[in-house]
Amino acid sequence: MGIAKTSLKCEERRLIMSPRCDGFRRQIGYRKPKKHFHIATEGNETEPRYFELFKTTREDEIQLKIIPSKHKSRPLQVLEHLKLHVAKNGRKGDEAWLVIDRDAWDEAELNDVFREAQSYGYEVALSNPCFELWLYLHMRDNRLFANRHQCQDMLQDVLDGYDPNKKSTYKTECLLPNVDMAIQRAQGLDLHPNDLWPRNQATRVYKLIHRIRRNL
Repeated sequence: MGIAKTSLKCEERRLIMSPRCDGFRRQIGYRKPKKHFHIATEGNETEPRYFELFKTTREDEIQLKIIPSKHKSRPLQVLEHLKLHVAKNGRKGDEAWLVIDRDAWDEAELNDVFREAQSYGYEVALSNPCFELWLYLHMRDNRLFANRHQCQDMLQDVLDGYDPNKKSTYKTECLLPNVDMAIQRAQGLDLHPNDLWPRNQATRVYKLIHRIRRNL
């Protein structure tokens, strides 16, 4: 009886540990699906060029799907582009983000954009006054800008190759080493992070970058 019990236990152990076991084969062959970040941007040059920094071709890492506007679009149009893209390409577990500017858009329109985005489970990274503030924070500490044009002019002074009046070919290699500093500076500006969007000069792009880097 003792031998029979021992043989039975050995057989059970063999079945559990055998590479021929279906469950074990599934575990060996399993590969966690890549998480996709679907990012719709208001601009079609400056923002996409920046997010290209975080793209990767490695199969085991996240993938960024950047959806630039074909022309200068209103925030509601950017949201519509994102909805169409996600409906066609989105998967369970993905994240969808709008990257838009405060600029001179009507507050009521921005509120509508945020509420509709939230109803779809999307996140919004708004910059006030513009995305260029986020780039500026990589290079310098915050200073008060009267409007987007002043912000762009000051960025031109500190970021090699940036010109708001030409196709965006600014140098990106100096930005990546300063991402942590930009995040720290942006967090300091976001005085009311639980508000729908920042009314003061601030940028919430840091939240998107934090999510991307957390999943790398």
